[in-house]
Amino acid sequence: MSRKPVILGFMGNRGSFPTEFAVEGAQATASVVRELLGNAVEYVDLGNVETYADAKRAAAKAQEHRAGVDGGGAIGVVCSMYNFSDENGIRDFLRLADLNVPVLIHTEPDVRGKGKMGQRGRRDGACGRFSATNALRHIGYPYTLTSKHCEAVDSVAFADDLRAFHATCVLASKFRRRGRGVRLGLVGSGPDDFQTVTTVSTELLGHLGLSTVGLELIALDRQMRNVSPSRLSSKKDEIREHFGAEEVPSASLDAIGRMGVVFDRFVEENDLDGIAVRCWTEMQKYQVGGEVGVMPCTCMSMLSERLLPAACETDIAGWMGMYMLQSASGLVPVLGDWNNMFDDERQEVDLFHCGVWAKSVMHPGSKITEHQILADVVGRENSWGAIDGDLKPGTCAFLRPCTNAREGKIFMYGGVGQVKEERIQTFGTRGRVYIPEIQGLFRYITDPRRAVEHHAALVVGTRRAIATTMKAVRDALPYINAQAGLNGSGLELVEYYEHNTVEQL
Repeated sequence: MSRKPVILGFMGNRGSFPTEFAVEGAQATASVVRELLGNAVEYVDLGNVETYADAKRAAAKAQEHRAGVDGGGAIGVVCSMYNFSDENGIRDFLRLADLNVPVLIHTEPDVRGKGKMGQRGRRDGACGRFSATNALRHIGYPYTLTSKHCEAVDSVAFADDLRAFHATCVLASKFRRRGRGVRLGLVGSGPDDFQTVTTVSTELLGHLGLSTVGLELIALDRQMRNVSPSRLSSKKDEIREHFGAEEVPSASLDAIGRMGVVFDRFVEENDLDGIAVRCWTEMQKYQVGGEVGVMPCTCMSMLSERLLPAACETDIAGWMGMYMLQSASGLVPVLGDWNNMFDDERQEVDLFHCGVWAKSVMHPGSKITEHQILADVVGRENSWGAIDGDLKPGTCAFLRPCTNAREGKIFMYGGVGQVKEERIQTFGTRGRVYIPEIQGLFRYITDPRRAVEHHAALVVGTRRAIATTMKAVRDALPYINAQAGLNGSGLELVEYYEHNTVEQL
């Protein structure tokens, strides 16, 4: 099996239409996929599929690339239709292959001009697309459509759709129920002051493949106190190199370093995708692991930098939003409060958190500080470790999952905005975000039928990257629902509200 994830490709075909279109199309599709995604995936051509025998042959070849217990293998299928194509062959292939991966339906357009619409020049793929999608609906197999009904394989539109489809495949592959699934470490239980972000049904999220591993604060304390001098020295050097620590008291830096060593070991030994932490106030009040209490923000920030998202206040669903955005985009996510609004018509909100965001998402000059809010509660000497910094400007995507145990559903909202260049004169990690129709978004969030928590995950990138990310999130959900075992039941585990798109910014 290839060490790279595999994209499988096959050409629909129908003998009463020009087969040469399918043959030439196979070469064209392979060339484009390898050019656009070649560094990220291996492309495997399954050939033309028309008859049941063709479907069996292609399915057998596809099975050679079936994902193993530890992932890998096929993560998606590109079904290209360069002529009308037999929908039965497409349907039979997907049934026999039984891969349960995303499928992109691509249809090549006809060409205008003299002689192009004769018997040997017509493609009729536009019509075949209706038949193919109808056949897949009959068997309850989800699929992804290109932006246009017909797209030339060498067009910009198809290139954009292919990139988004790859992101969809990556995201959906994270939530396969077979194999490893998604692994989250929980450091402590949720803080009493914000029970809303921790009142989450792990059973419902377990349907998406999430499993959790716990590290209680008493175990954290003991492990921190047993960190070897050499490991501590190495971690402190890493912190100094990453953030600088000139202002941090020696005892506080020791405690932060010890915590970082334990977090790293916790992640490595349990093969975790990230952590969610009970970040206050027990760590500070009871001086967990050292002579003084500290905030875990520095250690969490450095984990997020390594694409191991770290969520505050043991917010499991918020962490899931971070992980989904990261998986779809490859960008470093943050988790923050929709925190401050002003009595004007600018449609802006300040995203804020005490100080846990990754260095790379902030302007130069971010640094380790004391936690200004908790310093008055636990003492300044026990509050070091928070990060101070401003979010870099750019187009952003936000996402928030939420569980409803009463109805047995997970619902989530998402959308896009613009992080402003404007610096906010305050403390912690923060950014000012413009969101069109923000009042409507917040009405949705606070509506009594939903009443979603105050945290949201966010990534910042280029306009194209964010458009691709949000399309991937939207397109991945039918596959995630199907993998949760609800396919054909008429039920959805995950419902999604998309507030807006990049085109509306």
